Amino acid sequence: MPATQGDPPALPATAEEVRDFDTFISVINKLTSCVSSAINEGKSVTAVNKRLISLAMEEIRRAARTLNSVNTIASPSASALGEIKEEIVACVREEMTGLRKLVNTVKKPTYAQAVSAASGASTSVGGPAPRTVPTISKPAVIITPAKDVKTRQEAVELFRKSISYRNSTYAPTRVQPVSNNKLRVEFENVSQRDDTLTRLENSKDVKAEPVRMLKPMVILKGISKDVPSEDLVKLISKQNPEISHLIEGEGRNGEGLRLRFKRGNRNSNLYNAVFLAEAKVYRKILDLGRVCVDHQRITVDSFSPLLQCHKCLQFGHMRSKCTATESICSHCAGSDHQVDKCPVKNEPGSVKCYNCTSHNARFKSNQDCKHTANSDKCPRLRAMKDKINQRVDYGFAP
Repeated sequence: MPATQGDPPALPATAEEVRDFDTFISVINKLTSCVSSAINEGKSVTAVNKRLISLAMEEIRRAARTLNSVNTIASPSASALGEIKEEIVACVREEMTGLRKLVNTVKKPTYAQAVSAASGASTSVGGPAPRTVPTISKPAVIITPAKDVKTRQEAVELFRKSISYRNSTYAPTRVQPVSNNKLRVEFENVSQRDDTLTRLENSKDVKAEPVRMLKPMVILKGISKDVPSEDLVKLISKQNPEISHLIEGEGRNGEGLRLRFKRGNRNSNLYNAVFLAEAKVYRKILDLGRVCVDHQRITVDSFSPLLQCHKCLQFGHMRSKCTATESICSHCAGSDHQVDKCPVKNEPGSVKCYNCTSHNARFKSNQDCKHTANSDKCPRLRAMKDKINQRVDYGFAP
């Protein structure tokens, strides 16, 4: 493992070891494993590990240049070799881009964060780590008033009138108003939720029902086009015994993992695939980080079900289904052009979020608008993601 103080340790491989295609693959695997170990060691990336990562990434670039100068590679044809090299370089570039972003976003923890981590509490330092599995979902019920109510507070009063927790060993973790004066009531575990459903079954004031949950989604990035998409589930199940029993187990009929749709990849020889997964499959497959598919080990990430239209910038639909008459610029909020033709895109201080500007005007609020409408910093986008995540079944506590 990389050291935490002093000079970084020696790299496990160097560009000088590249003599042919096989040794190139061996060198790349050793260097990327070294980078991954440095990234994942501890709760933050030390200065020594940053230097080690930089050295490893430079050595990868040198190895790629060395490969270009090697003329003794045996291959069926120059075009076939070119495609293989292009695929490898694209995969390495994508991996290095993600690791570079992680290193650049890691921040030194505050004193409070350090104390919290030492006491066993979970701490989030810097940017989110890649492939982080979301927290366990909260079991919840939807409370619908049996009679017309005018305010959310009236709905809360009806719920409190219908059930008391004074003689129980638990209480709801959260009571949240939702649309049409309904309430979403969350619990720590399934048994608490089910007990509440049973006790409200004959209530004359409210109707209680479990929240309908969406299946989580995962995306596999960089699948060779030689692999038909219809074979993916079968290959994943067969080549990855850690999750095969969860996908093909008794009574599942292969529904533990189901192909949702395909997406393009920056490399024309590859494609990405998005799957619907049961909660146990989702958590396990993200815990693995990569899955075997034919001759590849494919990177796996969580995929958000949130949709944002690139035409009107609203949520819940895509451009192909948009009925808006105007196209909104995600950079400056202009209504007469889109972002690719924005006349002020490169001007300092020109960025302005359309959704936050509209929200401020409607609710007389003062949210920061100095970001693009599709930025992860956007409060409206984060709020929509949180709302969607509440509807996704990431797995419950027992």
